[in-house]
Amino acid sequence: MALIGDLSEIGLKGVLNLVTSINGTGKLELVGDSVHIFLYFKEGVIVNAEGDKDPISSFEKAVGLTTGKFEFVKMDTVKESEHAKDLKTLTDNIESIIKRWELLKKRFLNYDIVFDLGEAKSEEVKMTPEEWKLLSLIREPTTLSSLLINSPFGEMKTLEILSSLFDKGLITLSFETEDVVKEEDLVIPIKETDWYAVNMPIYGEKNTAFYKRIDGKKDFPTICKEMGITLREGRQILRYLVTNGKISLKKKPK
Repeated sequence: MALIGDLSEIGLKGVLNLVTSINGTGKLELVGDSVHIFLYFKEGVIVNAEGDKDPISSFEKAVGLTTGKFEFVKMDTVKESEHAKDLKTLTDNIESIIKRWELLKKRFLNYDIVFDLGEAKSEEVKMTPEEWKLLSLIREPTTLSSLLINSPFGEMKTLEILSSLFDKGLITLSFETEDVVKEEDLVIPIKETDWYAVNMPIYGEKNTAFYKRIDGKKDFPTICKEMGITLREGRQILRYLVTNGKISLKKKPK
């Protein structure tokens, strides 16, 4: 028998406590507007997570969800990640992750944010290798959605690095008000054909409708136009499909 509910009513922490209390072995599926995450448990203890760059970032991303549906399905066995011990530590310290998300959401109110290069607040600015990697992706005005797709880091870590770069004056941020095509939008979505991609379900009517229009020829703006949605809505859908391994992106030839 599956456990089904709404995250807005119980919260992820409550769901985790519920799975622990029943000593559950199985899969917890979390579905938000543009988020699809799986958490795996063995005898009530989390042992794996999927839905972002790696198990750690997937769990952190799950903690950031405050709305959406959840379903826990019991299974006989689950695949245990090499990060199982780290995931257990994270669940024990979930309150600190919740507080980190609260701070990030105050700065990044939504995904309609455009980043550009700024001017350092001092002549000597110390940067970590991770900050250098992310800064290298911002060579021109770049949307948050694009950065989350292309970043080598998970969503939470990417946002924290962006926050640090902003505090150092190395980037600026502004909220997008016009729905205009950007260089990053000139891509052609390609359906992935491996077993994981084919069997991964798609949730949401718009996500499904967008996916059905992908033919390997039409570019991203064209699909948005056909669906009658804004580019900003389309970028959210694109991020959802890429994150869940359903598609890859090919640069549109000039």
